[in-house]
Amino acid sequence: MPAMTDSPRHRRIMSRLKLRHLRLIDAIVEARSLSAAAARLNITQPAASKGLREIEDILGVPLFVRGARGLTLTRLGRSLLAHSQTIQSEIRHITEEIEAAEAGSSGSVTVGSMLVSLPLLLPAALRLLRERGVGVPVRVVEAARDVLLQDLRSGALDLMVGRLTPVDSRERLAQEVLLHEPIVVVAGNRHPLTRRAAVGYADLAQARWILPPPDSVVHGPVLQLFAQHGLSHPDAVVETTSFLMVQALLMEHDVVAALPLSVARRGLDSGDLAMLPVRFPHEPLAVGVITVSDRKLSPAAAQLMFCLREAAAAQRPATVAFGRPAAVPRRHRRAARR
Repeated sequence: MPAMTDSPRHRRIMSRLKLRHLRLIDAIVEARSLSAAAARLNITQPAASKGLREIEDILGVPLFVRGARGLTLTRLGRSLLAHSQTIQSEIRHITEEIEAAEAGSSGSVTVGSMLVSLPLLLPAALRLLRERGVGVPVRVVEAARDVLLQDLRSGALDLMVGRLTPVDSRERLAQEVLLHEPIVVVAGNRHPLTRRAAVGYADLAQARWILPPPDSVVHGPVLQLFAQHGLSHPDAVVETTSFLMVQALLMEHDVVAALPLSVARRGLDSGDLAMLPVRFPHEPLAVGVITVSDRKLSPAAAQLMFCLREAAAAQRPATVAFGRPAAVPRRHRRAARR
């Protein structure tokens, strides 16, 4: 019995489909019209129309429907676009590897990073990468989780580093847990609550809070914390995932926030922030790496993966030792009293 990939349609696609067809689909999607797509590709409109007819004939299915707002992808058209982006991304990767080999280096890496990985994990991994003499350029992109996942699937990112949540097996994503990050409640060292030997949930309900956005993994547990104890939700000063904004507000205003320990650690070590003596009853965040399961990492990205694992292994004991939310370390208590 012949393999499914040896079907007449597969042979037709393999022999006739060209990269110029895929580039045309991209241009039509971006421009939403054949004339604008032709202008982007520096070809005539008849040539663009002919190219679209060719690719639909090769595939045997319509890719666009025409409407009041221009050309819109069909369901199979959207699937083709996703695969097209992956194919072009792979070509970009091999081009970079060839150019890097000619230049005597070993490629480049583009990493999507979420807040929890930025203060310690990713910088430590990049330091290890340099110490090993891997002189590849690393581009770090910070954005919302959904945006990063979309870029990862399209091939714009090699990998993502940050908090992990369950993913659908059909999404072709692989996750590797590197460490678990506890959540702590912190305030600026001049906040009145930092002078107390014990802080209760009622005290936190009366405080002003910096909250993450509603789609954050911490937002729900913070609100549930007060609901479970029959307390009203605290007043939110601002909702943000920007640590620079959070740190500035904590230091300049009497506000509190629930943060991953690694995010707050530098402020705690410097004495600018203080950990409040109250336990935040939330499971530690799973932090790790997300990749596309059926896409092989470039040599440079694979090297960074090794460094991320080593950096996480070095961070894990410190996280456990430091993450005792039930008590405020003595040096932080002294800083809070100054």
